Amino acid sequence: MNKPYFTAVLLSLALGAGCGEYPGGAYVQPRVSFVAADSSAAAADGAVGEEAAAESGTPGVFSGKVVLKGDQTALAPLITKGADVKDKEVCAAVDVPDERLVVGEGNGVANVFVYLAKAPKNGKKLEVPADPFFFDQKNCRFLPHCLIVPTGQTIKVLSDDSVAHNTHTYPNRNTGISSVVSAGDRVGQVEFVYSKAETAPFAVTCDFHGWMKAYHLPLDHPYYAVTDANGGFSIPELPAGKHTFVVWHEAADGNYVERKLVVEIQSGGTTELQIDYPVEKLKL
Repeated sequence: MNKPYFTAVLLSLALGAGCGEYPGGAYVQPRVSFVAADSSAAAADGAVGEEAAAESGTPGVFSGKVVLKGDQTALAPLITKGADVKDKEVCAAVDVPDERLVVGEGNGVANVFVYLAKAPKNGKKLEVPADPFFFDQKNCRFLPHCLIVPTGQTIKVLSDDSVAHNTHTYPNRNTGISSVVSAGDRVGQVEFVYSKAETAPFAVTCDFHGWMKAYHLPLDHPYYAVTDANGGFSIPELPAGKHTFVVWHEAADGNYVERKLVVEIQSGGTTELQIDYPVEKLKL
């Protein structure tokens, strides 16, 4: 396999955050395209959470874009404006989008989780924000749709709706909650903390409005991202060396765009990749 071509740039780094055990299934060789011209895919067998090969050197950045390859018709709204649904004066006040697949500029796919399942041995320690994260609801829709949150950070559940909601989480390792959120709660009377890291995102639903769904992933390290509206992501301050990333999306068959994406981070540089997401992997 040819070694990838990497582009090194100097930049100021900033940590950012967003959108169970692995299900069974065969390992699939990752299909990756590098952003740089005349580059090739970089993939190899390795355990998820593989430690960085290099124990020293200046940290680098992993950035890129998840791109849908092939034709896919845009998804119709889950709820159309004026539809006859429960609490329609709020829930059907506007179109509620189907967020299982959101495709932006250049066929970039939003709401894809890109993360290390396990922190590298020589990585940066997790810094838990002192301020809570506000998980909101508006027009019977969770905001944000996809969230990675540090273990130990308090999450407060808000609502901008004039009807009651219910927040029901389905973690594997943490204790789930099922709590009523009062109409118009802008304080966050419902609050909770994920104390343990999970290996994969899990669903959050509202039992009062069955179409409402979001995904949470608590992690105990800072090496993660959720792709933006155009499929872009950036994970800074990675130790130089090889790392194995998980690429997870709710609409992928089995949920994994890539289970074991091996990427070599250059010391002090930026490794840019385009991660191809074939439409054949979709399960809508």
